[in-house]
Amino acid sequence: MVREDQLNGRIASAIRKRLVHTTWDVSEETDGVFQDNTRERPDVLITRPAPEPPIILENEYILAQVEQDAVKRLGRTLEPKYGGKAINTVIGIHSPKALQDSPDGDEAAKLLDNGVILQYAVYTGNSPTQFDRFPKSGFIQGDIRNLIEFIRPAVEPADIIQRAADDLARGADTAAKMLTDADALNPEMQIGVKIAEKLRQPWPIGTSDDPKQRTADREACRQTANMTTTIIINALAYQQILDKHKGIKGFTQLRESAQDGQLTQDLVIKEFNHILNINYWPIFYIAKELLIQIPATAAKNMLRIMAETADKIFHAIQHSDVAGTVFQKLIADRKTLKTYYTTPEAATLMTHLAIPEDLDWTDSETLSNYSIADYACGSGGLVLAAYQRIRDLHRLHGGDPDACHSFMMRHSLTACDIMPAGVHLTASLLSSVAPKVTYDTTRCVIFPFGGKQKVDENGQIIFNENGIPEKETDDKGRPRVELGSLRLLKPKQIQAVFPQDEQASLGAQGERSSIEVDMPPLSQSLVVMNPPFTKPTKHSPRSSDNVDPKNPAFASFGTTDEEQRLMKQKESMLGKGTISDGNAGLGTTFAAIAHNMVKPGGHIALILPTAAMMGGSYDRRKNQVYSWQRLRNLICEHYENIVVVSVAQPCVRDSAFSADSNFPDCIVIAQSLATGASKARRHFAHFVNLTEMPKTKLDAQETARTIKAAIRAAQEPGDSSLIHIGDDNVGFVRLETISFNRRWTTLRIANSGLIERIRMLAQGALRLPQSECDIPIPMTTLEKLGSVGPLHRDIVERGPFIRRDGCGADSEYPMLWNHYPIKKSEQKDKDPQKSMLTRPDSNGEVRKGKRTAARAMWNNAAHLHINARFNFNANSTSAAYTAQKSVFSPCSVN
Repeated sequence: MVREDQLNGRIASAIRKRLVHTTWDVSEETDGVFQDNTRERPDVLITRPAPEPPIILENEYILAQVEQDAVKRLGRTLEPKYGGKAINTVIGIHSPKALQDSPDGDEAAKLLDNGVILQYAVYTGNSPTQFDRFPKSGFIQGDIRNLIEFIRPAVEPADIIQRAADDLARGADTAAKMLTDADALNPEMQIGVKIAEKLRQPWPIGTSDDPKQRTADREACRQTANMTTTIIINALAYQQILDKHKGIKGFTQLRESAQDGQLTQDLVIKEFNHILNINYWPIFYIAKELLIQIPATAAKNMLRIMAETADKIFHAIQHSDVAGTVFQKLIADRKTLKTYYTTPEAATLMTHLAIPEDLDWTDSETLSNYSIADYACGSGGLVLAAYQRIRDLHRLHGGDPDACHSFMMRHSLTACDIMPAGVHLTASLLSSVAPKVTYDTTRCVIFPFGGKQKVDENGQIIFNENGIPEKETDDKGRPRVELGSLRLLKPKQIQAVFPQDEQASLGAQGERSSIEVDMPPLSQSLVVMNPPFTKPTKHSPRSSDNVDPKNPAFASFGTTDEEQRLMKQKESMLGKGTISDGNAGLGTTFAAIAHNMVKPGGHIALILPTAAMMGGSYDRRKNQVYSWQRLRNLICEHYENIVVVSVAQPCVRDSAFSADSNFPDCIVIAQSLATGASKARRHFAHFVNLTEMPKTKLDAQETARTIKAAIRAAQEPGDSSLIHIGDDNVGFVRLETISFNRRWTTLRIANSGLIERIRMLAQGALRLPQSECDIPIPMTTLEKLGSVGPLHRDIVERGPFIRRDGCGADSEYPMLWNHYPIKKSEQKDKDPQKSMLTRPDSNGEVRKGKRTAARAMWNNAAHLHINARFNFNANSTSAAYTAQKSVFSPCSVN
């Protein structure tokens, strides 16, 4: 039987072998480690350079002793030569009997290399009496590689990251206030207007007579100022990372060279230029351009605040997307763009599920040739998570991912957006993975969007006498418009490389790089996106007749109604022959782009509203497919290994992988069929229903690993497999057959048994859990009861009626309308429906000249009205019945 100390040495050796290209120092059974008791020896101690915290691994032969021996290390302080930090994280390990029975350490090492299963849990806290445990009960099961993967997120300091995000928000806000004050004191300099042009953000003049508009203008300026200061702080913090690298000076040296010991605009810009002469244009160019616009006196006061903030967040930005988290909340066109920020936990879950582990990750060519793209990158959280994942896989197989970093920045990592600040932060994040590895250029691309601006021979925007950028026009005097990434809807119509004057590629030689960015179709190993969901028109059940803006999908950056109309026309033209469908907004459009760009055998990974699985339709009479059904049919035909992940929480915000969306969404992952693969196959999808959202990156990583195990266990249609983390049940996976022109409905379900009961009910039998016999209940479909009436938009928005509240005996066209959830501000005199028998609440006023159309629509009057937005709220009846047939609603059945 191998001694425990011998086994500890083999575990430490196995970890060292797989982390040879890191700065981790792994030691075992070492004396003199703890300050309070130098004779105690931790089984395995892992220390890393600051600010990375240390971690201890305690290995036990007796399972019941694991927790007891692990938590007693919490709060202990290391000797200075080991970093002098307190131990706040300990991983307790139980070695199986096969390891214990090994005759010697060499045999134990062989078992570890061959994948023997260990049991482990992590304990975090400041003392043995107050700590958190993951998992909550039981133990994770995995081999030595799984254990090593477990260590990095287990020791990530969540408290430091959150504190840094708060510090960044406060510091950026304080400096932004100084910026808006400087703009107000120097109106002739147009500071804000010039900054806004570089960021594609608004900076309204604020001369409106309307108090509400003036308030909105001030808020828009504040947001743009906050984005400016966030970008400069981000660059300053990155400067600290590069301190002393190739002669780069950090704040301490710069302050020493100043007469009063304070940073000045000239000093910082001079150092930014020095850094730019070395590399790092994506990070420092736009920060320098923004800083130049600020008057020197205001800049000095702002730099004091911004440098202090950069010092505070310096350690945290080496762990997480701190600046990106704050930045996403500052986009002035956020509601229009629907730029939902993907949480780091969702990004981890998504990329761990999408990236295959069975490639030859020992080979550096595998890493270099694995191409990743996000064509709506925001601040880059998804493409960063994917890049970190493949780097970890290569490192775990003994590789050095830093050796491939320069090549991948030039050739393998594509991140596109219409927001210059977002692309700046994306490039910063990707660079920070290996901050001291230089590269020639990146594939971080700012796509033009909206009216095309005139530029001079130097690429500078031309302004008219009123300080407004001039726009290019065609031979008919119409604005020339650009659609951002939507140009990729027709990649075959685009040149193999994008000309320099059509996009700004962030590279090592300048914002407008001389290196052209090649984006051929069918070229990406992974296309990962949380695309904007903006609809092409504002469709609201209670929307007014005058919808503003006319085309929300194209209403960003101050585009005019004419530009929006032309952009919509161009998008419709590019979308012909694809699944892009205006009825589903830009969701199907970006899904079409993902399909165009992924290579055979590659993967798409998209965050989409759950409507993408259950919305859309197929008209049998016309043989027409609409909206999201097009996407589902495309996946059925061209993809395999389909996985759909949703969260079964009653609150929609708790069921969203986006940080601030007000609707439930889901993760869709699918593998494009390899070249020559037969399409004549059965169509399956694994539906993953989680009980709650993963709370940490570690939780997300382990959830992904257990989901994969559950998928392997569910191999026949109808099979369900529970998802366990330790002894905790976190959901289930069910394999379903999917078909053309059918909805995918196995989403947001907490109990897998409910699915079978619903299926039985659809067949006419109610099977209750405690009943021995099925209860026969005849079932049919709505289409067999009658025809579905017009949609609400066809009644009032583009139809013959103007809807008016209230319905009396003299109402000519009574309506049932307010079945939708009623806002508190609208609840006066509006009683939500609480029973199936109800009465009209609105009436229709005929538009001028629409009397004939009104009479024709009146033929759809009905008694039965279907809830078009069924939800579990005060208006949760699925159908309503009115005694008067002369009543109709947004969805009626004759």
